[in-house]
Amino acid sequence: MEQNKQKKQTSHIKLWIFGSLCFLVLIFGLVTFMSSRSSMSKTKLYNETYTDLGFDTPISFQATCTPEQFAKYESILKDTFREYNEIFDQYHSYEGINNVYTLNQEAYSHPVKVDPAMIDCLDLAIKAGELDQRFDVSEGKVLSLWHDAREAKTPYVPSATDIEEAKKHDGIQAIKISGDTVKFTDPNLKLDLGGIAKGYTAGVAAKKLNEAGLNNGYINAGGNVVLLGEKLNGKDWVIGIQSPDESDSVVQFVTKGPVVMVTSGDYQRYMEVDGKKYSHIIDPTTGYPSEYMRSVTVIDTHDKSAWADAMSTTLFCMPVKEGMDFCKANHLQAVWIVNLDQKIDGLVPQFTTDRYAIYCTDGLKDSLRLS
Repeated sequence: MEQNKQKKQTSHIKLWIFGSLCFLVLIFGLVTFMSSRSSMSKTKLYNETYTDLGFDTPISFQATCTPEQFAKYESILKDTFREYNEIFDQYHSYEGINNVYTLNQEAYSHPVKVDPAMIDCLDLAIKAGELDQRFDVSEGKVLSLWHDAREAKTPYVPSATDIEEAKKHDGIQAIKISGDTVKFTDPNLKLDLGGIAKGYTAGVAAKKLNEAGLNNGYINAGGNVVLLGEKLNGKDWVIGIQSPDESDSVVQFVTKGPVVMVTSGDYQRYMEVDGKKYSHIIDPTTGYPSEYMRSVTVIDTHDKSAWADAMSTTLFCMPVKEGMDFCKANHLQAVWIVNLDQKIDGLVPQFTTDRYAIYCTDGLKDSLRLS
């Protein structure tokens, strides 16, 4: 009898413990569920544009998250662009920073210690220049000539003599990287990272945001678009490529996953002299603005923002047919927009409008549509 009584008591205790555990699990689940609902209820779509982050361009940022998360993400974005704007600035010096301006002032006389980001970006820039000479970060003197002409009270075209004189230097082979230092072996070399620095910075910011937990939204740094992840609703991203003469898009790229899109165009910065427009994108081989197209957009994986930036500049400075071959040889995907009356032998446009012919590499034909 006593033994049965003990068994019953033991059984009751086990049932009580089991019931208590079930109750605790239920309570924990409810708390977690309510906490999740509360967090979701605070989630909203943020879409901000900043004009004070440097690089002489507005920076747009989209993210869906809580207010607390957005404050963190926004801080990462702002800090990254402001920091790298100072590192890649060629016009101003900053206390405690050896930047592009410092290199142009001192790197011929002695090796200059720089930030790791400078070494990384410069290394990519040199590789792009070795791939094709139409990307050349050593052409700073030529670019400065055109910059000064464009920014003058009355814009003007630099003289052929001045352009030829500015082109007299040894090129990227005169840039020597050793560890964390940079040295120039040519006193006439002037560095300009304008064709890659913005894309490099957008890529760094995107990586930092992903690491901080943001996997949706995008960064748009003046034509350098980095998608940070897939859309939360599972739908496709639809990204417009701007019309060269209007603010609306002329063609759209449709994608699921994160990619980078970088556009170089003659409408982004230009001057007009005697009724003719001169783009800010200078062909290093001629010293004059390129006139082969209205724009070119390079599309790549989201971790190749800097490379896509350099490649879009390169492609803008070569004929479309040559650019197609270049893309095929180097595994690039691109979209070109040219004026409709500009005939390109041997190529059939993917689309035409009343003003433009639109060409693309084979890998993009199923992902593009007219706006």
